[in-house]
Amino acid sequence: MNTTVEQRLFGPAAQAAYQSSLESLRALESLLSFYQKASEVSLINRNAGKAPVRVSRETMQVLEEAQRIAALSRGAFSIMLAPLIQLWRKAGISDVLPTPREIDRAKALCKRENLILDAAGYTAFLTQKGSLLDLGGIAKGFAADSCCELYNDKGVTSAFINLGGNVKTLGSRPDGTSWTVGLQHPDRPRGNCFAALECSNHSVVSAGAYERYKDIQGARYHHILDGRTGMPAESGLKSVTVTAASSLQADALSTAAFVLGLEEGIELIYRSEATGAVFMTAADKVYVTKGIRPQLKLFEPLPCYQV
Repeated sequence: MNTTVEQRLFGPAAQAAYQSSLESLRALESLLSFYQKASEVSLINRNAGKAPVRVSRETMQVLEEAQRIAALSRGAFSIMLAPLIQLWRKAGISDVLPTPREIDRAKALCKRENLILDAAGYTAFLTQKGSLLDLGGIAKGFAADSCCELYNDKGVTSAFINLGGNVKTLGSRPDGTSWTVGLQHPDRPRGNCFAALECSNHSVVSAGAYERYKDIQGARYHHILDGRTGMPAESGLKSVTVTAASSLQADALSTAAFVLGLEEGIELIYRSEATGAVFMTAADKVYVTKGIRPQLKLFEPLPCYQV
């Protein structure tokens, strides 16, 4: 999945569960990858505007949940943004900003309604030629959930998996204490955390403008796009961390909340199935939803508000 995967498993069945998890990750990548030509996602993309494609139960599950969260977030999260992503990637290479006309053309291909799902028949259809699916904002979360289900089936009761920042835990640490997940400081080198969250049987996923960006014509543009505007999101936030029982949901909701900004992001978290969220604003103020305030430990004297 083009990322580093860290796993910590404890117990007599740990080694067997680890080997099975590697097989599961490879199998999911072969279904969900945007870049593997034989994947189901690539097959759907190649048949855009032509015909529906039959898909596996796993792919349908991801697509249905992605569309549900897209609707819940009023388009702040989307798996349909690949045409816009490609447009901005080209801009980063050429050092020329996309024109409003180019952005509008790409946006027309990114509409949520361009994807039609038949859950009963297990088919997915992109109705517009040029539309593209990209599950990069949700697939790692689904993979983390799948691995934890596998751990549980194998009898592992204490585990931790980190798929490129998508963290999910099973049970508690072997000594009975909660797992602790650090929250990256957006303005500092990787590994510098401004806070940590305690969690058991939960996922913790962060989204932020600090992850990837390009300098174009003297200005910096980050990689999290707002499909509603076609531009990198300007929400007044530096990062959002979401914790939820489902890593898939935490993955998608962290991106959506970042795009929406503080007030609408908080509203989304409370409307969703997430347990809670931590927001850092451009003014270096921290806002945490009330349900998880006891699990948050700040490492710096930042202004912190419960919402």
